[in-house]
Amino acid sequence: MKKVIGLFVLIAGLLIAVTASSANFAYFEADRNVHIQIVPDDNELIDLRPIQPYAYITDNGMLVVDMSHNNPNWETGYGEGVSPNSTYVFEEVFGVSNDLWEQTPICMHITYSGADEVTFFEGDYTGQPGETTLDVTVMPGDVVKIGMIINTDGISAPDALDGQIQFYAEAGECDGGPQ
Repeated sequence: MKKVIGLFVLIAGLLIAVTASSANFAYFEADRNVHIQIVPDDNELIDLRPIQPYAYITDNGMLVVDMSHNNPNWETGYGEGVSPNSTYVFEEVFGVSNDLWEQTPICMHITYSGADEVTFFEGDYTGQPGETTLDVTVMPGDVVKIGMIINTDGISAPDALDGQIQFYAEAGECDGGPQ
């Protein structure tokens, strides 16, 4: 009798296993909490940190590059902008870091929406022309320093250059490996 019950339990178990493995999943519902802290650009997981005094973080947490007397870091007696018909090279204006993933590099696309008088480069200036769109690979835990070239040829005082810098990051190295 024990053999018959054992055999019956084995057959029932196999039947349940076969039935369960061929079932189609139809629905799942659950409530979970999500907590997302909104922080300034210099405290993000992919952070934008000012390096030079003409780059700063505003009260609402946004990175701004301001070479005028409107910059809160400006002090009386220092310059209020750039000269007409000149080219300026500013190294290490701001940095881009990758603290989001421990093992994954990010490709940061940096684009300027204004005229091509403002361009960007990575690291130390080597004499190469800057780019209005710059792609840099940021390895985990690293900070990539971004510089700016400002060319005011054909522009006269009191004109101003205004534009926005857009940042777009995606997982993985930029085309061509580390920049």
